[in-house]
Amino acid sequence: MKTFDIIINPAGASGRTKREWETKIQPLFDKYNVHYTVYYSTLNYDVSDIVRDLTITDDTRNIVLIGGDGSMNLAVNGIQNFQNTRIGLIPSGSGNDFALGLGIKKDISSCVKRIIEGKVYRIVDVGEVVYYSRENILKDEVVSKDGFVHHRFNISAGIGFDAHICQQAQISKVKKVLNKVHLGKLVYIFTAMKIIASTKRVNTKITIDGKEMDGQQLLFSVGMNTPYEGGGFKFCPHARENDGLLDFCIGNQLSQFDFFRIFPYAYNGAHLKFHGVKEARGKVFDITCEKPMWVHTDGEVACMSKHIQISLCEEKLQMLN
Repeated sequence: MKTFDIIINPAGASGRTKREWETKIQPLFDKYNVHYTVYYSTLNYDVSDIVRDLTITDDTRNIVLIGGDGSMNLAVNGIQNFQNTRIGLIPSGSGNDFALGLGIKKDISSCVKRIIEGKVYRIVDVGEVVYYSRENILKDEVVSKDGFVHHRFNISAGIGFDAHICQQAQISKVKKVLNKVHLGKLVYIFTAMKIIASTKRVNTKITIDGKEMDGQQLLFSVGMNTPYEGGGFKFCPHARENDGLLDFCIGNQLSQFDFFRIFPYAYNGAHLKFHGVKEARGKVFDITCEKPMWVHTDGEVACMSKHIQISLCEEKLQMLN
C-alpha cells in the first residue's frame, strides 16, 4: 500500500487550507484506500521542520503539501535528501504562482488522483540565494559552514522594489482581510502603488555569468525559475522550471511615471518591450548595492542585503504532479 506524508498549515489562507483538507481532500484520500499520516505545522514546528525530520533518512518519502508558495518555500528549504523525496502539491494558498507556472490545476480531485498514482511527472530546478551581507533581519536563519546564509527558492528571488512590496505585504493587516474573501493578490497591487513614490533607486554592480550589466539607479531585479510571481504577474515570461537556467528581469532608471505606465503590462509579460526593463538569462547572478535593499525568496522576506548571489542548486525537486 502506498504511503504519503501529508503536511498542512492550519492557518494557511486564513484557515481555508485546514477546511479544504477536512471537507474536500481527506475524503478523496480515504476513497483511494491509501495509507497516510497527517502533520500540522505550528509556529514552533513549521513546514520546514517537518520536512527536515521526514527526509533526514534514506527512506523514500512521498510528501503531499497542501498550501501555497510560502509553504512550498519552507518545504524545499527543509529537504535533506532530494534523491529520495517526492512532493505533490495541492494548491491552497493566497498566492499560487508556483502551481500556475507548472500548470498544476486547482481542481482538487485531479490533483489528488495524479499524486496518488505515485509517479514522478517532472524534475524541477531549485534556486538558491547566498546572502553575503544581512541587515534589518526579520527572521533568523541557519548560517552555513562557509559563514553565509543560503536560502533556496522555487519561483524567484528578487532585490529592490518587488522585495519591498513583499516586505510590506507581510505586515499588512489588509492582506488577512482580503485572504478571507479570496482576494489576497490585490494587496501586492495596493502596496506597490503606495510605496513607489518613496522607493529609492540604488546604484549597483550587476554581473550575470561574469558579464557586467547596467545597474545604475536600480529599482528592482529578480531572478526567476518559473514565469509568475506576485499573484500572477508574468515578470519573466520565458522562464522554464527545468532548463537549467534562471531568467532575470532588471528595471533601472525608471521614474514613478514609468512605473505606472509599465506595471499593468507585467501581468501578461508585455512589460519587457519598454525602455529601462531588461531581460537576461544565465546561471549565476551577482549584485552588490551601494545601500542595503530588501530581498525576497518566493515572496518571503527575511532581511535586507548589500550583496547577494542568485543561482541554481545541484539538487532537483521531484514532483508528483
